[in-house]
Amino acid sequence: MSLEQNDIDQLVTSYREDFTPDVERGLRQLHGRLKPARKMRALPRRRLLAVAAVALLVVVTAIALLTRDTLTYLTNETAELAEFQLPDGTALTLQRGSQVSYDATTYNLDARRLTLDGQAYFEVVPDAGRPFIVSNGHAALQVTGTAFNLRAQAEEMEVEVSEGTVVLRQSNESLPVAAMECALVKPGAPIEHRPAPHLNHHAWRTGVLQFDHTPIEEALAYLSDNWGISCEWENGRVCSYEVNTSYRGGDAVAVLKDIAQLGGIEVRSTGTDGKHFLLKGSCSQ
Repeated sequence: MSLEQNDIDQLVTSYREDFTPDVERGLRQLHGRLKPARKMRALPRRRLLAVAAVALLVVVTAIALLTRDTLTYLTNETAELAEFQLPDGTALTLQRGSQVSYDATTYNLDARRLTLDGQAYFEVVPDAGRPFIVSNGHAALQVTGTAFNLRAQAEEMEVEVSEGTVVLRQSNESLPVAAMECALVKPGAPIEHRPAPHLNHHAWRTGVLQFDHTPIEEALAYLSDNWGISCEWENGRVCSYEVNTSYRGGDAVAVLKDIAQLGGIEVRSTGTDGKHFLLKGSCSQ
C-alpha cells in the first residue's frame, strides 16, 4: 500500500531526533518468526538404484514402442509355405517358422533393407539404384535383382543362387556368389564357397533333392538345412559313403531312411517331433 507525502512527514516527525534503531533486536525478532528449513533426506542407495532402473525401463520401452510402430513383420506360422510381396514388388516365400521384418518408413528410399530369421526364397525386382540388402545381425547379403534361397539363423547365413549374382559380406570380407553356387558364413571362419549344380538348398520349397556322388554327411546336412532333421551316430561311429540318387516330394524322413539303407544303416526316432534320429549299423558300403 502506498503512503501520501503528508503521512510520511507525520511519521518522520513522530520520531525523536536522537532516535537510534535497535538492529540486533530486530534481527532476533525476525529469526524467531522464520521457521527452520527442513533438511533433505538422501534416498537409500538401493532405493535410488530401483528408481533409476524404473526410469531406464520406461525410456527403453518407449523407444521400443516407437521403433516397433515403423516395422512391418511378415511371419509364417502355418504348416504350409507362405508367399508375400514386398513394397517394391519383390516376391518372397517364407518357410514355416520364419520371419522377415523391415522399416516401412525407409524401405525403398535409398535401399531395400530387411532382416531375416529362418529361411526364405526371394525373387528380387531389379533396381540398381536401390540395392536389396538382407541381414541377420552378423552378415549381410546385397543384390540388385536376382533369385536366391537364403537361410539366416543365429550367426549363420547361407545363400544358394538360382539366377543372377549376389554379394555376401561379413566384417571386412565380401564374396560374389553367382547362379548355381552356394556360400556360407559362420562366426570366426572365412566364407565358404562351393558349386551348387542341383540347388538342393531349395528342396524345402521345390521338394527336389539330387545326389551325385554326394557324401552321406553332406546329404544329411541338406536334410537338416531344409527340414530341421537332426541325426546322431550311435557311439560316435560315423559311416562314410556316397549317395547317387534323386528324390521328389519333400518327404524328409522317407529320404533319410532310404539313404541310410544304402549304407546298411538303421534309423531310429529319438524324439516326439519326428525330427530327431539315431543312426547305427555296420557301415556295409
